[in-house]
Amino acid sequence: MQKKLQKKENIVKDTRETLITVARRLFAQKGIGNITMTDIADAAGKSRRTVYTYFKTKEELLETMIETEVKKISSAITKVALSNLPPDKKIIKLIAVRLQLTRSIVRRNSCLHSEYILIVEQIRKSFDAREMALFRHIIAEGNQAGIFNTESPDLAARFLHFCLKGIEMPFINGIMNKNNDDKFVYAFTERVVLSALGHKGTINKIK
Repeated sequence: MQKKLQKKENIVKDTRETLITVARRLFAQKGIGNITMTDIADAAGKSRRTVYTYFKTKEELLETMIETEVKKISSAITKVALSNLPPDKKIIKLIAVRLQLTRSIVRRNSCLHSEYILIVEQIRKSFDAREMALFRHIIAEGNQAGIFNTESPDLAARFLHFCLKGIEMPFINGIMNKNNDDKFVYAFTERVVLSALGHKGTINKIK
């Protein structure tokens, strides 16, 4: 009985993931408005009834797809925040991972309509709160270890989060640096962030 239930759960999970993957590809290729639920069903090798069993509307499928992407970023930065790296290295790696994954996701879905961006903003409200909490945790950890000297970890976390949101699109579009050199951008970010957090160690020079 247990094996049957597990098998059924796996089938449900696999079917759901297949529909999301197929929809992501079709949306990116032709745009949201040009794709129907029938198109998704045909491309996935499923019936329309199966598609509607998992998703009531195309918009619901789109939201689930975006939520899956956002969760990938959240999972990745949480893993960094909970790692054994020292706080100063941890916070810079978190920023780098966050920017890299965001750029990858946006570029992969660059052909989508502007409504995609609006849905992303709605869904990422909880993500934003999570990111600020992770920054707060790392900054407080750094203060306690004597690596940072920040009077308000909460304010510093909020400030860092909104600054990061502000540079997302310039980074994604490759205009953060005229040479489009990620290493330079990360090194510059490291100097700015660590200086702002009152880093007590030696901050590497930009090469």
